[in-house]
Amino acid sequence: MIGGMAPPSDHTDRHLQKLAALITQRRVALGLTNKEAGAARCGLSPMTYRKIEGGERVTDTSYAKLEIGYGFRPGACREVLDGADSITLEDGTELIEGGQIRDHVDPARLAEVTPGALTKSASLHAPELTLGQIESIAGGFMEELRRLGVVPKED
Repeated sequence: MIGGMAPPSDHTDRHLQKLAALITQRRVALGLTNKEAGAARCGLSPMTYRKIEGGERVTDTSYAKLEIGYGFRPGACREVLDGADSITLEDGTELIEGGQIRDHVDPARLAEVTPGALTKSASLHAPELTLGQIESIAGGFMEELRRLGVVPKED
C-alpha cells in the first residue's frame, strides 16, 4: 500500500466491462437500435453514453440518469461496479450478463404449482419415500418459501 491507501481493485476493468455488457443488453431489449437512442432515453449526451457502453467510468450522476432511463433500481450500476453479477430492474426482474430478462414470477402461481412439482420430482427421484413423507417435505418447503417472503402467506 502507498500512503495507507488500498490499491485499486484488480477487477475494476472487468466490472466496467460487465456493466457495459448489461447496459448494451438492456438497450437492445428495449428496442433501442443505437447508442444515440439509448442516450436520448436516459437524458445523457451521446458521448457520455458511448463511454458507458465502451466500459469507461462516468460520474455517479450519469449512472443515476441511466438507471432511471432504463428502469434499473437505484444504485444498480454501483453494485455491478462493486462486483454484482446482475442488475435488478424496478419490477424485480434481473438482467444477467448473456441472459435474457424473464417475465416476473407470480408468487401466487408459484405457491400453487410448487407442491405438485415437488411431489412429482420426489416420486421420480426418491421412489422409496412414502406419499406422506413427500407431502411433509413439500409442506416444509412451502413454509420456508413463505418465511422467506418468496410466496405469500396462506390466508
